[in-house]
Amino acid sequence: MIEEADPFIEFLRPPLNETPSERATRKIRESEEKHISDAIDEQIRQEKQMLQKQKELVKVLLLGQSESGKSTTLKNFRLEYARGEWEAEKASWKAVVQLNLIRSITSILDAIQAEIDGEPLSTALELDDLEAPAQPRGSVDMLSVPNEVESNPSTQSALSAEDIQKLQLYRLKLAPLRRVEMDLKLRLGVATEEVTSMDDMPETQSDPGTDTHSLESPDSRHMLRLRKSRRRRIQGEEIVVRGLRWTEFLTYGRTRSVSGKTRASFELQESAEGGATDVLAGCKEDMKILWMSGTVRNVLKKRKIEMENNAGFFLNDIDRIASLSYLPSDDDVVRSRLRTVGVQEYRIFVDTTNTLNLNARPRREWVLYDVGGSRTMRRAWIPYFQDVNAIIFLAPISCFDEVLLEDPSVNRLNDSVALWKAIITSRLLQNTTMVCFLNKCDILKRKLRSGIQFRNFVREYGNQPNDITPIVKFIKDRFRNIAIKYSITQRTTYIYTTSVTDTKATAVTLKSVRDSIFRENLASAKFV
Repeated sequence: MIEEADPFIEFLRPPLNETPSERATRKIRESEEKHISDAIDEQIRQEKQMLQKQKELVKVLLLGQSESGKSTTLKNFRLEYARGEWEAEKASWKAVVQLNLIRSITSILDAIQAEIDGEPLSTALELDDLEAPAQPRGSVDMLSVPNEVESNPSTQSALSAEDIQKLQLYRLKLAPLRRVEMDLKLRLGVATEEVTSMDDMPETQSDPGTDTHSLESPDSRHMLRLRKSRRRRIQGEEIVVRGLRWTEFLTYGRTRSVSGKTRASFELQESAEGGATDVLAGCKEDMKILWMSGTVRNVLKKRKIEMENNAGFFLNDIDRIASLSYLPSDDDVVRSRLRTVGVQEYRIFVDTTNTLNLNARPRREWVLYDVGGSRTMRRAWIPYFQDVNAIIFLAPISCFDEVLLEDPSVNRLNDSVALWKAIITSRLLQNTTMVCFLNKCDILKRKLRSGIQFRNFVREYGNQPNDITPIVKFIKDRFRNIAIKYSITQRTTYIYTTSVTDTKATAVTLKSVRDSIFRENLASAKFV
């Protein structure tokens, strides 16, 4: 049998009368052409590999208003699924915990000084509108001033001369903490402090086009406003650090791999932490006496300052944190507070072996995005909606009696409800898995136990018991009904009640979130 000739052999055959120099030149040219061809093949292979990786990558976006618990939720994810990096970075959080403790002490000292000086209380309230048109269903009833708020709080100090002398003495003894606070800020790269009182905010209007009178976005025109003329609430402004700077700080603490000017800056400032540890240890007993003082507690109570509900509360851990050998625990890192400006992105690998999908890969890469929650940052959310697989929305349900710092006419619970509705109705997110954390249940429980009446702020709640179980059910039903009513396409929405500062309980919740998504086999979200 005669074999057919290869039609390309004529093109590949060397010239018949090729000279040695021509042959050398041809070999060089062919080698270069093969190198280019191999490079193209490699590029195609890498692009295919990248496309496959992008298909397998799970993108999760954490959304919610400021101080809703997004950063704390992100910490819990990293604690559970990026343990190696977490352990390597944990020591870097020591400066943050120390700064949180010092700022709590200085806030108390400022409150004491305000009381001594007879400054006005921070709870003076007034109604902006005297008229009270009928409120729609779902409205927040802010017309009834809670019993615990006095209409004309006295500014007369009730401190005795002996009390004032003692408190001034502690103020002097704890004065070194002010310098340490500045040193730690320098170390962390704190460049700005965001507005934390309504006194510093210009008049703002509600977002155009917002339906503030619908069932899901209650009427906010009758919210109580804090007096524009009053003093700033004394709880300390929130510390803010640029996201890039914070990432570099953690990277330096983990690997010492930053270089150049940044490395020199961190090395120069590293001595500040040692100085802070020494000063805190020296002030430990005085800090404990100050915090445990009945006189101080009475001043804080009179001025409606609830230190326990503040983020970064460590006053009950002074003995441990103010020791020379202190190292942060997992709970310390999760509970610490440091707001970063800009988007934070972290990658974790989630174990899938315990799910019902037997064909799933053992580990899947997730990329988590934590974006700012203040009103000025919300426009930056939209670019992250593209190709996002899941959204975890944080709604702080303990904030039913609070207003937005950016706009004192808007109740924080109302704002979360309106945000949830906007996300549910977005066409960009119609195929996205929705998870909602009704967060800060621990603080909600403390508020209810203190006597604050939920019905005074949420009229639709009616005369139901002022207990956490029916209140959480009421709020949960509201969020679930919005998801059912306004979802463009039929989908399952997962709603959990959480206190994300509780690492053990949150770890169980995160596994439940993971398992629920895998169990539903949401192919469109590419989780399985």
